[in-house]
Amino acid sequence: MSNLPERPFFIIGHPRSGTTLLRFMLASHPRIFVPEETGFIPFLVKEKDVDGLLSISQVTAILERIGKLNYLWRDKVTDISGFYQSLPEPKLAFLLDEIFRHYTREQVVIRWGDKTPLYVQYVPILSKIFPDAQFIHLIRDGRDAALSARKKWPEHSGYMDLYYLLKNWVRNINTGRQVGEWLGIERYYELFYETLVTTPEETLKNLCSFLGEDLHTAMLNHTILAGEIGPGPNGHTEVLKPVSTASIGVWKRKMSPFEQKMSDRVAGRTLTGLGYELTGLESFDTKEQLHYLALATKFSAADSLRSLLYATGILTLNRTMRKQ
Repeated sequence: MSNLPERPFFIIGHPRSGTTLLRFMLASHPRIFVPEETGFIPFLVKEKDVDGLLSISQVTAILERIGKLNYLWRDKVTDISGFYQSLPEPKLAFLLDEIFRHYTREQVVIRWGDKTPLYVQYVPILSKIFPDAQFIHLIRDGRDAALSARKKWPEHSGYMDLYYLLKNWVRNINTGRQVGEWLGIERYYELFYETLVTTPEETLKNLCSFLGEDLHTAMLNHTILAGEIGPGPNGHTEVLKPVSTASIGVWKRKMSPFEQKMSDRVAGRTLTGLGYELTGLESFDTKEQLHYLALATKFSAADSLRSLLYATGILTLNRTMRKQ
């Protein structure tokens, strides 16, 4: 156990699955603070050094790296010596807990969470840093998530086509469910976006029970907090609106027949495993089969390049937070 004052929690999943909505719902609770996506925690030290004692020079280097990876967290600590002395133990878990508690907003932080969807790929190291942390895996129909991503990031359409988005959805969902089996029911909670927006009060009550918190009425009107602090630099303006079911099943209206067939082919097993319906359309014709193969080849090349960029550190999570 990490012996922190309160157990941290992480909202993980696939991008465009409603994690920002859930962030504002949970952050509306008077005991809970959830900031903008951090994106830096898994990249601060090597995994073998997670439990090691840190010198003041190492703490200084980690704080500098945090600022480079996310400008919102830059220069949060002005008195590094005093900060170092205030740590219960000079370990990474206490360093991060201290920053979340005292350097992210003016009011006192009682319990903090982190909403960085792609941390779904980094649960083992997060769990090693915070052995008692809880993980909330938010899942949305991959077809709706893919269409939402395509609309949100049109500038990336050169490589971020529907095949690419669906393949990554499958990867993130399956990874999240696998680590969930490893974490166990006391630390892992699976939540569906469709359930969250259809029955928010009941769903949040069950989630609060998992977190060991009481449901607070403020959580049912997340737009108050969203209006006060804004949707953030990532431009999640949808959180300024009340909960709606309008985004459920958008794929049925917006996807072409080819795209629906492709969804069945790429993500069908994962979709049915989660209880989502398939289209049941006919198999590809010759032209569609050739198009599908071209997209698969393109994905393989783009995915290999992306893996290389992540491995070299050129590409990291939450790229928008490094711009300033």
